[in-house]
Amino acid sequence: MLAAIEIALLLVVIIVVGALFAFGSYIRTLSHELQVTSNAVVAELTENRASNAPAAGRSIASRLIRSETEVVVLDADSRVTVFYEHRNDAAPVELVRTRGDLSGNPPVSGPLAPLVLGLATAFGLEQLHTKAGSLYLIIKSNDAALVATVRSALMPLGIAIVIAIVFGWLIARALTQQAMRPLGDVTGALQRFASGDLTPQTIAADDRLELSELARAYNGAIDQMERAFAERDRADASMRQFIADAGHQLRTPLTVVQGFISILRNADSPADRERILATMYQQSRAMGSLIDKLILLERWENPAEQAHEPIDVGVLVEDLAGVFSDANPQRQITVRNGGETLAAIDPIDLGYIINNLVDNALKYTDGPVDVTVRSESDAVFVEVADRGPGMTSVDAAHVFDRFYRVGRPGVEGTGLGLSIVKRAAERARGSIDVTSSPAEGSRFRVRLPRTRTA
Repeated sequence: MLAAIEIALLLVVIIVVGALFAFGSYIRTLSHELQVTSNAVVAELTENRASNAPAAGRSIASRLIRSETEVVVLDADSRVTVFYEHRNDAAPVELVRTRGDLSGNPPVSGPLAPLVLGLATAFGLEQLHTKAGSLYLIIKSNDAALVATVRSALMPLGIAIVIAIVFGWLIARALTQQAMRPLGDVTGALQRFASGDLTPQTIAADDRLELSELARAYNGAIDQMERAFAERDRADASMRQFIADAGHQLRTPLTVVQGFISILRNADSPADRERILATMYQQSRAMGSLIDKLILLERWENPAEQAHEPIDVGVLVEDLAGVFSDANPQRQITVRNGGETLAAIDPIDLGYIINNLVDNALKYTDGPVDVTVRSESDAVFVEVADRGPGMTSVDAAHVFDRFYRVGRPGVEGTGLGLSIVKRAAERARGSIDVTSSPAEGSRFRVRLPRTRTA
């Protein structure tokens, strides 16, 4: 409603200003006509040498008077007024009176007359005074004709104002509907949500509209909801896969233990019992190791935010690799430390990384194992390389997936070691990648953000 009033008032003001401009043009034209009439009257009376006001009045009425003009001629005895009483009259009226008699002037009445005449004076309309021989002349506008002309324009002006008000209301309604469209769209979307339809639907946001921020805020909430739904679906799928994989991995040792328990019940030989118990112990340890790794990965899924103190990665890697070297004297394990390798990582997490990578290199290959620690401008790299049979591109793409194992007969494992390595690197805001080929072996590279303070 306020918008309709404002627009309608603006249109009305434009129309009124236009009407006043047109009225001013009309007044300037009328003033020019008075000057032309004055010059013509003086020239006519001078040429005819009119000596008295009645004769001059007859001459003016027969040739020179216009409907918008009134001419008063005065001599020593008479006052003659020449004018058109009505615009459409065929001939003007000659009102002859004695000098000083002002009765019988053209009447101007009605409530509009004072306003019109006042505006005409304000716009510069004046009566002209001049002489022709012994005659005194007054040339002025015909007030009755002027008021009638303005009165005839009032109807179109009123119609234009009414149309302006209607158009103002229509324009305000259209603008308001357009401006409020985001609110209606958001309301409709929320009503769909309330009815149970949770399908995310974005809303077009027009920057020209005042409520576009509401649409953008709603779209932002929709994006967040879509990401939350996607994350929920991913977590559900991961959980289902995790349960299936864990069940499959735990079923094998559990089946072995159950089978040996039934055999143990019927075993008579002490040697058979000892062998069965050893196998059961080995399978139980495998189950325990698997459960411990699953618990570790689950705990790392939602880690508490903590800031680790920077450590010298090269020194700790040397210590960890030294343990493997001492335990496997028949294998060649080489460590190269580039120095100045400071990174903020939990030493236990770094232990998981090195232990798993070196242990895999020893289990899956027979040749030497190279461990390299080096630093660049903003990163510390830990590389563990072997010269074994390598992996195919398919194996390399999935080697960090949980329970994924590269098949090799006689090698025990759970398929979780490299998943733990990847998660440990990510906990330190790092990453891990692998390059491998059947001819050159495999190279695992861990990247950790470098720090410069110990």
